[in-house]
Amino acid sequence: MVKTAISFALGCWLLLQLSSIPSTQWLWAILPTFLLLLYRKTRLLSVIFFGALWTLFFTNNVINDRLSLKLMGQDIIITGTIISIPVQDDRRISFEFSPDTSPATNLPSKLRLNWYRPFPETINADEKWQLTVRLKQAHGMMNPGTFDYEGWLFQRNIGGTGYVRTSQNNKRLAAASNFSVNALRQSLIDRIELHFGDSKNLGLIQGLTTGIRHNISDKQWQVLRLSGTSHLLAISGLHIGLAAAIGFFCFKWLWSRRANNLLFLPSKEAGAIGGFVTALFYAAMAGFSIPSQRALIMVVTVMLTLLIRKPAAMRSILAVSLIIILMHDPLAILSVGLWLSFSAVTIILFISQNRFPAPRWQWAKIHTLIAFGLTPLLLLFFMQTSVIAPIANFIAVPVVSILIVPLLLLASLFLWLFEPFGVVLFQCADFLLSLLWPVLEFLAKLPFSHWSSPNFPRLYWLSIILGTVLLLAPRRFPAKWLGLIGLLPLVLYSPDKPAKDDFWFTLLDVGQGLSAVIQTKNHTLVFDTGPKFSDSFDTGSAVVSPFLKQQGIHHIDTLVISHGDNDHIGGAASLVNELSVDSIISSIPDLIPTANHCIAGQSWQWDGVSFALLHPRSDDQESENDLSCVLKVSTTNNSVLLTGDIESKAEKLLVRRYGSKLASTLLVVPHHGSKTSSSYAFIHAVNPEIVLFPVGYRNRYGFPKQDIVNRYNTQNRTLFDSARYGAIQYKFEPRAVSEPILWRQQAKRIWTATN
Repeated sequence: MVKTAISFALGCWLLLQLSSIPSTQWLWAILPTFLLLLYRKTRLLSVIFFGALWTLFFTNNVINDRLSLKLMGQDIIITGTIISIPVQDDRRISFEFSPDTSPATNLPSKLRLNWYRPFPETINADEKWQLTVRLKQAHGMMNPGTFDYEGWLFQRNIGGTGYVRTSQNNKRLAAASNFSVNALRQSLIDRIELHFGDSKNLGLIQGLTTGIRHNISDKQWQVLRLSGTSHLLAISGLHIGLAAAIGFFCFKWLWSRRANNLLFLPSKEAGAIGGFVTALFYAAMAGFSIPSQRALIMVVTVMLTLLIRKPAAMRSILAVSLIIILMHDPLAILSVGLWLSFSAVTIILFISQNRFPAPRWQWAKIHTLIAFGLTPLLLLFFMQTSVIAPIANFIAVPVVSILIVPLLLLASLFLWLFEPFGVVLFQCADFLLSLLWPVLEFLAKLPFSHWSSPNFPRLYWLSIILGTVLLLAPRRFPAKWLGLIGLLPLVLYSPDKPAKDDFWFTLLDVGQGLSAVIQTKNHTLVFDTGPKFSDSFDTGSAVVSPFLKQQGIHHIDTLVISHGDNDHIGGAASLVNELSVDSIISSIPDLIPTANHCIAGQSWQWDGVSFALLHPRSDDQESENDLSCVLKVSTTNNSVLLTGDIESKAEKLLVRRYGSKLASTLLVVPHHGSKTSSSYAFIHAVNPEIVLFPVGYRNRYGFPKQDIVNRYNTQNRTLFDSARYGAIQYKFEPRAVSEPILWRQQAKRIWTATN
């Protein structure tokens, strides 16, 4: 069964590694696949094929459920149901929406919508609404080392995104049902906020109780991440399994109190039913999120073995659970949570066998080995792992799992049955979190609390994983010491870097904004950091920092902030907090602590590459856009010109002051391709071979303007924009420029948008 489960999962995974979806004609292969099942030697191969074909069928349905191109950018009136708990911050309310089926519009079955100010008076889960919306197909920023938003939407079967337009047509059509799970969850969230709105643990309590985590601050997430305890805030395997165990033992004990009950049903089977009911209740409070669904399936599998009175080995239960999960949703194979949860259980089984007699402090040892065993996966998925995770979890897991979670379960129940007692239980949980949190903060602040790694080549991961497995093997396992050799890439691998006199230029995809990175052999410069979208999301931490870490860069020599518009400066604060920065120069230094003025005439050299600021001069008196820092990066025969948001007035100054010295191989177009910039005289002076437009997908400004594109689209110039191609990278050598690396094409998967 274990081999069958691994083979089926492998088939699901392999299909989803393709860059485009195969023809559905391949589904006819199901017939020979069943024939292969009849032969023992080809049985596992047929299971791999079956997993791939099942994933193809499922994926094709998801792809076909996407928003039609004809509906993009139009204001349309739709009716439907809010199917998630609306999450509100200062700028917007976000929720998932299921439109009513209508042949006239042919909308996807699920949309993700934002409602900007002015907000409705109230908006609740499972209410039926009529809304005026403007929609677009799923589309996210594409950069090396960053979160794949399009993949996340694909996993959740969200066929389009958009926002609610201000309109008199927006109205509630029907209230939520009294038996609505989401409505009950929202009621619980609102009650917790009513009683604990001033508590710094509000977000943690809501997260552990309902899975809604938007009130957890960035600082709290950082503590959880650096201490390796983020998993405690995910209502998945650990907490659902704990709820099932509590329910099992409580129901078993209560049922056995009356002897006649045992004549009707043995106490163990009554406990199994109770464990399932308790796990179902907790999963419902989590809104049957995808992680809680997976955990619930595992619980059901375990409880069924008790009910049918046929004991099964834990590895068989794990294998059956994996098959059921992937049959229900083969896209779950893309989930980091699935890999981590199944790997953790597998590690427990692996390290527990052939280790007799059991050592003292077995629980602590197992916990340490789990942390070690999961390190390769954490580095693969997040490029970072917590070194002090075993210590932090040794303290936090018992407190959270044995004390806080049971208290919150009871508190949630009593908040409906007898509210005063429920509030007291919540206060107890709040008190315990207040005791635990300073400990986690102390551990997270230790200088060695976490370890980051660059992005290793795939073959290196095979060596690292095999080495980890060998080291986890029993003590007398032959050649166990070879595991240390397998781990050598962790300490010996160094990412490629430019040679002396070379530099690499990357225009990052930060939506409607600008951020670029210049790398020389030993130095790094970041020009602008993209926008800040909310207090919890900006491209400094979401795009620039992950990209640099993926390149093995943890230090910025110079950060240039061209001017003070949000789409250029928005990510600066978080980037400076995450990475060390030697110097910051900007045209608006008053907005950035420790920044210096960028003044024309400043210049320096790194590793044979010249950097020169061309604008503004100290006595220039222009608009903020026209005072943007302008930077030229040059080698012997090639150069890049970065212009911020300068407009025609500043362009005239540059042409007058520098003339033909503006000539550059690559130009990042001024002001995102607006009509106020890119004058003919400026284009003629720069005369670029490569023209890059830093723009957001279907941005509200309509950048780049077609007239501007036409101005550049002459003389065989190469034109790219970040919305269509994602991050764009060139490698500049003294005498040549590489072919571009276009990340949307480089990292293309089945779900990647191409329009």
